[in-house]
Amino acid sequence: MFQNDFPLLSTASLVALIMHKASSGPVTLESCETALDALFRQANETPGLPPAERRDRLAGHLADLQTACILEPLGAGIWQLTRRGRRALEQHPEGLDQTDLARYPEFAEHLRRNAHKPCGMDPRGAHFDEGFRAGMTGQPITANPYAFDNADHQAWESGWSEAQEDRQG
Repeated sequence: MFQNDFPLLSTASLVALIMHKASSGPVTLESCETALDALFRQANETPGLPPAERRDRLAGHLADLQTACILEPLGAGIWQLTRRGRRALEQHPEGLDQTDLARYPEFAEHLRRNAHKPCGMDPRGAHFDEGFRAGMTGQPITANPYAFDNADHQAWESGWSEAQEDRQG
């Protein structure tokens, strides 16, 4: 099951919740959890994920938003919305996903630094890595440059697919 299968738990929904909450003042992981719980009650929905997993997702998005300079730390576990964050919220009130975040140079650099590293055993590892990088930077699967009926195409597509799983997890 993909994270978007859970109501209110998609990347864009969680990022929107964090950014809207931060537009009123500093946020913490705990204040975001409280806001998310209230949103589930208001929507009359059951979260569908255990609290620890919801907390991990929120923590990951807080870290991503800090990396993209949308949030800045005020102290241990406290963030505020930056000027860039206010502009992003105005432009994307429904939230951002990693494709949107990859447009910010700091986040794009973070993706490059943390991209999949080849193990050296697969002769088509470079093609897999190309596909992985393409997937992490939001390129569509149709960007695959290799002919459909060969192993290079499959290696690129496998890398792209793994990046999609990493972005959603």
